[in-house]
Amino acid sequence: MRNLLNRLPHQLRSNEEIRFMINPELIAGMLFLPCMSDNEAIEIVGAERFSNYSGYASTFRYTGDHVDIREIDSLGRRNTRIVAIDALCSPGSRQYRLDYLLREANKAFCGFLDPSKYPQYQMLSEHSNSHEDLSGSDAMDTTNCDTRSALIEGCTLSSEMHEGRLSPTKTNPERVDNMEVDHIDVGIATGNWGCGAFGGDPEVKAVIQWLAASQALRPFISYYTFELEKLLNLDQVCEWILAHKWTVGELWTMLVDYCTKLRKGETKRGFLLWLVPTFHQQ
Repeated sequence: MRNLLNRLPHQLRSNEEIRFMINPELIAGMLFLPCMSDNEAIEIVGAERFSNYSGYASTFRYTGDHVDIREIDSLGRRNTRIVAIDALCSPGSRQYRLDYLLREANKAFCGFLDPSKYPQYQMLSEHSNSHEDLSGSDAMDTTNCDTRSALIEGCTLSSEMHEGRLSPTKTNPERVDNMEVDHIDVGIATGNWGCGAFGGDPEVKAVIQWLAASQALRPFISYYTFELEKLLNLDQVCEWILAHKWTVGELWTMLVDYCTKLRKGETKRGFLLWLVPTFHQQ
């Protein structure tokens, strides 16, 4: 295992590849997992970790065996859940279009869904059905959207989003708390999804994941920025939004408004600084 880890080509040492190498059962799982559609995610339960490592990319190194001490469920699986969601690859400026924003929000929402909360999702869906149908030509125009309603259709979001409160956030927590298989009220541990070689906007992607986790009724989201400069103020911005009691729908509307202005050349700022100009990056 040591030789295999240390001989990995540098361009393959992303977060996903590293996770697959320290949890080698995931590699075998690739033989059975299909290509995902835009409204699909893959949840892997019980993968055991076997290796420790340090660094990233060119500094990545195997540092010894890892003893996984997570509890085991009745089926002999480790109490660990890993969710696979594929981000847009090399999206460029199209990632700021509403249809692609929805694609990424839907993808994250599918991954963050909690089956134990199905009755609550059903209630949200029934609530949305009581509002005017937005399936016509104005469905993608957020200026006509009532952000108090939720349109959850199966495993997808619409251009409206639920008025529910945003989940608490914590950036750069000291350790990852993987989802426990038998625990029905768990949060999300995530990072800069689709923002490395895939070329996603880290500020937009961070907020999309926060929105999706909140819409999926997760109690919290732990976000690992990996000291990315563009996200230095993420914690302060999240605290500011929570202090002002913004809803999911309100933040979604601001995100769409920002992306529209960015595409029109009306702003060149990153989303966080555009949203809260007083948080100037150092």
